Amino acid sequence: MTKKYLDEYGEATLARLNKEGIFPSPYNFAAFNRPSNSEYIIHESTLREGEQTPGVVFSIEDKKRIAEKLDEAGIQQIEAGFPVVSEKQRKGVKALVKMNLNAEIICFSRAKQMDIDAVAETGADGIVVSFSISQYHRKYKFHGMSKEKYLNELVHWVSYAKNYGLFVVFGAEDSTRESDLNFLKKAFKTAEEAGADRARVVDTLGCVRPSGMTYLVREIRNVIDIPIEVHCHNDMGLALANSLAAVEAGATTISASVNGIGERSGIASTEEVITALNVLFGISQFSMSKLTELSKLVENITGVNMAVNKPIIGENACTHGSGIHQHGVFMNPVTYESFHPKLIGRRRRVYIDELCGTHGVLYIAERELGMNISKDTAQKVLSRIKTSYSHGARRSAYTPSELKRLIIEVKGAEVSGTNNS
Repeated sequence: MTKKYLDEYGEATLARLNKEGIFPSPYNFAAFNRPSNSEYIIHESTLREGEQTPGVVFSIEDKKRIAEKLDEAGIQQIEAGFPVVSEKQRKGVKALVKMNLNAEIICFSRAKQMDIDAVAETGADGIVVSFSISQYHRKYKFHGMSKEKYLNELVHWVSYAKNYGLFVVFGAEDSTRESDLNFLKKAFKTAEEAGADRARVVDTLGCVRPSGMTYLVREIRNVIDIPIEVHCHNDMGLALANSLAAVEAGATTISASVNGIGERSGIASTEEVITALNVLFGISQFSMSKLTELSKLVENITGVNMAVNKPIIGENACTHGSGIHQHGVFMNPVTYESFHPKLIGRRRRVYIDELCGTHGVLYIAERELGMNISKDTAQKVLSRIKTSYSHGARRSAYTPSELKRLIIEVKGAEVSGTNNS
């Protein structure tokens, strides 16, 4: 049935997703005004922002392994490091350049000659020229720099980087706290006129909310023609929401890092951003089946362990524990999954403990153990499971092998006529 609140494009997008086995809320596509630029970019910053995570230090070999996996996932741009910081950083970027990946290699720099020169010397494809813009940074970091001086400096450093033939991203650090909107818009326009290829709106302290990000990006979109990128920190847990709000307002590039690692609480998580773009927007140019493998690689290299309830890649993200949910999944997974776990390179798990149900037992028996049991047998098994928790003897979930032994015991008792309750 036609959904009256969807236009033709929104309805077609939802129908395509449904055909692919993805079932999001249809209201995502009401008044669906996707920007005309259909090529959305992930500017992946694990190797730069991610290395600002306390205790995380990548070797050059680590960076090569991560970059290779990012490339396999279809990431278009890899922010590979901060070359001016050390010889190791420069060698790391050069090593990635030599890999001849499909992804472009981008480097981070301040608005300083030595930083820009160091980037150019690595052979990288592009540069983020980070130049703090808020009144707080101009007053305290730049010793009271006037707006006029800021704009003059901006022209100089963007032009200087562009003269090297680099793809130039103007990163306006602390964009979301610059209270003079006209000045902020003028700065982005000035960067564009100086040759910048993309404008990066930066929520450095993670202190904007989605409606604020939507407003800001739309205002900037009204005055510049170059694409807009957002780099959102996660201090309030809003990095993903703010990134998606920016996309709705016209941004076409999101800066993210694997597992969301980075300074303080990190930034938007690459695997969450890519999955959300696909499931919620119908933007599907990335190899999503590589996401779990990529996440685990970064987790192992960094030693930064993910919470079990972390979206997409947490241990419990594709797990069903409640008997109510297990019943639905047994009948048809669409009841409690908006997409199949295999979409992100994972498999569904059913958790067997005191909150599970008969259908959870049936699910594991039939689909993991290959055992054909009756519902009556499953109910007897479930009774034993619940009893073990009620008596306080059990605190952990049942493994498939433990469940198999229990099923065999119950079936044996059924044959012998023993009471199983």
